[in-house]
Amino acid sequence: MLQSRPVTNLDNSYTDYEIMHELDSSHPTETEIYSRAHWGEIFPGSSSWICLQWFWANKSYFFRQGLKIGGKVIDDYNPFFENMGIQYNQVMFNLSSGYYNFFAGYPEAKHAQSMVLSMFGHQIDDKDVLQLFRAQGLEAPKPSLTGIFPMLSFIINSLLFGPKNLIKTKEEIIDKNPYDLLDILKQYSNSKDIFNKILDNQYFISDTALKNHGPISVYTAVNDAILKAILESASNNSNNIESDYNLMISSATDVISAEVPKILCEIAKSIKDKQWFRQLSDEEALRVLTTGTNESSQKFRYFIERHGHRGYRELDPMYKPWKSNPMPCIKTIKTILSGNESQFEAKIEKSVEEVVNGLKTPLTPFKKLLIKHVLLPWTRRGIGYRELSKYIMVWMNNKCNEGFWHLAQQMTKEGLIPSVDTFFYLTVTEVEALCNGQRDPLIFSRVRQRRRLYPKMDKYKFEEFIKGPEMKPRNFEDRIIPPVLTSGGRYSDHVLDGHRLESILPITFGYNHRNRWNDISRGSHCPRIRDPEYGIPSLIAVEGACRAFRTGDICLLDTKTQTITKIDQQKTNRVLTHDVWKNNTSDAGIIPFPHEWKYELPQQTKNEDVLIYGVNSSKQSIYIAIKWRPKGVNDKINATISLRFDDNNSNSYTLEEDSE
Repeated sequence: MLQSRPVTNLDNSYTDYEIMHELDSSHPTETEIYSRAHWGEIFPGSSSWICLQWFWANKSYFFRQGLKIGGKVIDDYNPFFENMGIQYNQVMFNLSSGYYNFFAGYPEAKHAQSMVLSMFGHQIDDKDVLQLFRAQGLEAPKPSLTGIFPMLSFIINSLLFGPKNLIKTKEEIIDKNPYDLLDILKQYSNSKDIFNKILDNQYFISDTALKNHGPISVYTAVNDAILKAILESASNNSNNIESDYNLMISSATDVISAEVPKILCEIAKSIKDKQWFRQLSDEEALRVLTTGTNESSQKFRYFIERHGHRGYRELDPMYKPWKSNPMPCIKTIKTILSGNESQFEAKIEKSVEEVVNGLKTPLTPFKKLLIKHVLLPWTRRGIGYRELSKYIMVWMNNKCNEGFWHLAQQMTKEGLIPSVDTFFYLTVTEVEALCNGQRDPLIFSRVRQRRRLYPKMDKYKFEEFIKGPEMKPRNFEDRIIPPVLTSGGRYSDHVLDGHRLESILPITFGYNHRNRWNDISRGSHCPRIRDPEYGIPSLIAVEGACRAFRTGDICLLDTKTQTITKIDQQKTNRVLTHDVWKNNTSDAGIIPFPHEWKYELPQQTKNEDVLIYGVNSSKQSIYIAIKWRPKGVNDKINATISLRFDDNNSNSYTLEEDSE
């Protein structure tokens, strides 16, 4: 009203809330239930904007698969229907309204029990989720004859021709005439043509990546179902059945994903001067392995050529694979070299006979022969085939990612975006607009906000089941969540900050842990982790730990009090051990809890045959472990402990030999 000219600038900025939810999937109801199960492994944390829009853009592909197997009819198609759920850029299963109705009829339906076990790793007891699955079972339409025959045909075709077609695809696309999108794009000199060519190739990439995965998954699922049915028919002991099933599944090691830790161990073993290699910087070690001519260099180049398309967050183009960023592999090799010699030895696969002899389920001789000669070898091959199908899927997806990086570099060269990494904070629509010559400053305003908010969104952790309407992460306000006890005890050691997978890569590919990172140890569909069997005291879901502790800190983990306490090495609160036989005092380590006051030991002489070897405190109580050796059978030895608290009040306590 006070200006003589019209208003030409309004506040078109976006709030943080709008940015964090701009890609969220729609909620048809207020009671939608999502879960990060399964997808949390494939898409850890928050994915980039280009990844989410591109990966899930081809909605019609999934629908065509439904038509093919008779699960859908043409009238069911809805272009606005979401394949999966998205919250804070994190991919989730939409259990309520998602495309896949895997769990209908649970827990009564047998197939639903298997799917729940494979996706969640355990049976479900959440009341809301159980009610949802039962309702879906009641509402599910009865299969018609026209729907049953295509499904049976699909299953039979998968069993008979699934492996053959998979191997044929690998030979055509990877081995004989490798597909390379980058070579195709290099023929074009501007961003617009490059973007359009990526669009033209997208259907071929997507179809080739996925066309074998469905049939092979069915092939493997049938194998597993038959194998487990044989065990269930022989015993009612569910513990033995689960144990035997896991034993048989984990015995399969001849799979392509198992080559990763195996080759890395072989590279470490072939390095002649291990001490010298460990002392090199990561950059120098990489140069030695990439330019050398010895055995270790040849093995490393073979590893990058065969598995270079793999890596952390390998489906997200924002994150480079090992071929473009081999540093995680270098760190892993150096970590293996720092371990003992046993890490260099290859894992010996158990024979079928050894596995069968180790089963606890009481099987008849006929069933043992059936498992030994037919079912177990068949299941092992199925696991290998499914790993190969995922290998091809990631390989093809990496070709598309290489195209994105090429496009980002060209857009930067043309001045369309300020830097290459800006590309991954753009949506597909924004990329197309920039390639077409539009100059909208609001695009880069959103990019700045996305770049600022992405680390925060990436750290969000969700409960197993996230329920609408407001699906907040459990650490949305940095509140503390009680940890889950998985193995009891107390343990003190150095901390390795593993909030990000890349920070623990040096240990995850160690020989003793490798089976926990792929399908070998959990079966072809079962994402379960068996931690307690290692016997290490552990707590999980301790929120705030990654902010409080850093790599190198010394901490005490106590599962009894469910606490993790940082020990300050610079403080004077240490325990001194007095050995009366040698008449010397030595430093016995750090007191497990970081109190500010000092612990003073009483004056000791040779007549006091007492050894103080441990102090632990918890809130108001202080526990001191004492060990003494009486000189004679009838001698009574007393121990006096003097403590000085932070209020400077001294107290003395006398413990007799039989005191607790």
